[in-house]
Amino acid sequence: MRKIIFLDIDGVLQPHGSNQRFKHDLVELTKELALRFNNNEYLKMDKYDLGAVFYDWDKEAVERLRKLCLESKAEIVISSDWRTYSPLSRLKDYFKIHDLDKYVMGEIPQTSGKYRCGQVTEYLDANQDVEKFVILDDAHIKDFNETYPKQFVYCKSIFDEECYQKSLTILMGKD
Repeated sequence: MRKIIFLDIDGVLQPHGSNQRFKHDLVELTKELALRFNNNEYLKMDKYDLGAVFYDWDKEAVERLRKLCLESKAEIVISSDWRTYSPLSRLKDYFKIHDLDKYVMGEIPQTSGKYRCGQVTEYLDANQDVEKFVILDDAHIKDFNETYPKQFVYCKSIFDEECYQKSLTILMGKD
């Protein structure tokens, strides 16, 4: 049986309004990442997305996510809108920058006419081996609170310590 973290990115790992990437040489960053990971795919990626991952993702939120994966033995399934313009392989390359790629196991389906909550439901219906899950998001509050009140962790501005503790309790709970 699997444990899943449905992960939004903006507002969870990347604080809204964080623009540190614009203060750096992003072309040089793509070259550094290609060299560091021996992967020329980084040279083909959008430099602003790479800059956001490298400079704008909150380091403490990223570390909390890593700790949550390790302690709960959970996998990450991307629910973020980032999946609409980046294939899973690219998302894994982004997460590799923070040594989290090994936890990224999939993404929710992009189903026309369904909002994120409905897409999470569709994923769960198609993956009956999910034992426990948590939804980390800063939006879709009404839908998630109504449909998954025990699994939804509202990240008001970032995946902070309170969100981490609540997520760990959900994933490690006995119910």
